[in-house]
Amino acid sequence: MLMSIMVLVVSTALFSFYIQTACEQALRREFSQSYFKEIIQAVRLEYPKLLGSTASNGLPDYAQARLDLKCDFFTLKSLLKKVDPSRQHLTRGERLVGLYFHFMFFSLPIRHAFKLKEREAVLRLATVLQFFANSVGEKLSVNSFAAAGASLNS
Repeated sequence: MLMSIMVLVVSTALFSFYIQTACEQALRREFSQSYFKEIIQAVRLEYPKLLGSTASNGLPDYAQARLDLKCDFFTLKSLLKKVDPSRQHLTRGERLVGLYFHFMFFSLPIRHAFKLKEREAVLRLATVLQFFANSVGEKLSVNSFAAAGASLNS
């Protein structure tokens, strides 16, 4: 009995380590340019304000920060699905990073209650949102170039 519990714990730890490593590798993806700045301005995302206040003096208002992160995530996720009408689903990497966001987001109340690296978790969530904003911007620019090329060929 003890051996099976130990195997379960070690397997779970290795699986979570593998998922975290895969997500961090996806988040390190280089984009041709910084698309997120235009997306932040166009959609009026809140996470950059939260990022600035977190970097200077910690998490200002926990409930508002959670709401801002959640709203920005769902906004960017829906934009990713709507940017390319031919493809209504996220890529495998985007889904994996989305799951990583959900895991980090749902661990935030525990981190807040026990004061366990709450600031770092918010910074990671902001990194995920920046990744999604870059993905939206990249897909928009690729689609706009494709539409412009199609109109020139007509």
